[in-house]
Amino acid sequence: MATQSRSPDLRPASTPPISRAVASARSSTPTGTATRRATTRSRKLTPSQEAWSAAEKTVPDLQAARDFLQSRTLIPEGEHAISGPALVSGLLHFASSAPSSELARKGLIAFAHLAKAVVEEKTQSAVSGRVLELAEDQLRLRLDHHTSHVEERIEGFAAIVERMGSGLEECTAELRAVCERVRETERAMSEAQNSFQRARSEDGPNRGESTIPTPQLTLDSAPARVRRAATLADLLQRQVLIRGATILSEEGEPLSDEAIRDKARTAIGEMERGGLTAPNDASVEQAKVLPKGDVVFTMSSVEAARWLHKPAVSKQLARKMGMTAQVVE
Repeated sequence: MATQSRSPDLRPASTPPISRAVASARSSTPTGTATRRATTRSRKLTPSQEAWSAAEKTVPDLQAARDFLQSRTLIPEGEHAISGPALVSGLLHFASSAPSSELARKGLIAFAHLAKAVVEEKTQSAVSGRVLELAEDQLRLRLDHHTSHVEERIEGFAAIVERMGSGLEECTAELRAVCERVRETERAMSEAQNSFQRARSEDGPNRGESTIPTPQLTLDSAPARVRRAATLADLLQRQVLIRGATILSEEGEPLSDEAIRDKARTAIGEMERGGLTAPNDASVEQAKVLPKGDVVFTMSSVEAARWLHKPAVSKQLARKMGMTAQVVE
């Protein structure tokens, strides 16, 4: 009797029977991913969802929404189309028109785009307004700071000018007093000399007495104080002050007093040859550069100083000497 042979089991011997059954079941069923995909394919959109998707494709952005609403005269034309009043008015008209379902869907989507644009515009306007307010506040603070600084500087300059003016007035008063004393001294000397001469001519010399010559009263024989005052008055009358006279060499270096004096003498000589006639022996005896750049010329005579004070002469001298500014005093 023949014995039937069984097919050998090819699975490993270590695999339990229950595990082999489970593995066989898994090989005969689809994976989890395939199941989810099949479920997704089997899920279908409802008619209302499909209609809403179609409406979103019809009105995809703000421009399409604007064209849609303007074509149905729900919002105005022009720059006021996207605004709060236009949105409110459009919604009221849209509600009163009893639209169909399709038109309602498209209209709501269009109004949603419009509302979003209005809100963004309002937000941007608010932010811009706030930024503008902050900028104005900062600018106002800076202007106030600069204004106060300028006012302080102006007050300082005004105080300096006032002090200089008072000092100049005091110097002028002292100079006038000195000149007045010199004139009084000269008059007194002249009167005394005339009195001596009259007394001598009236009395005459006695016989047998030697005639004593009457001493002549001159500036040299006057007291030292009178001589100093007279010398100072003559020196001041012969001096010419030029303010703001910046005189530099060709290399841009400041010139010495002697160089400025020689340059002034050369300029006066050229002016005389050009037709500006100077007084006799008019020359610059001395030139002095002051700390602030002003220059004092000491002329040879009072007439020469007065001649240099003339506007035509001072302008010509400034041009020939290359002065940047000149105020003759």
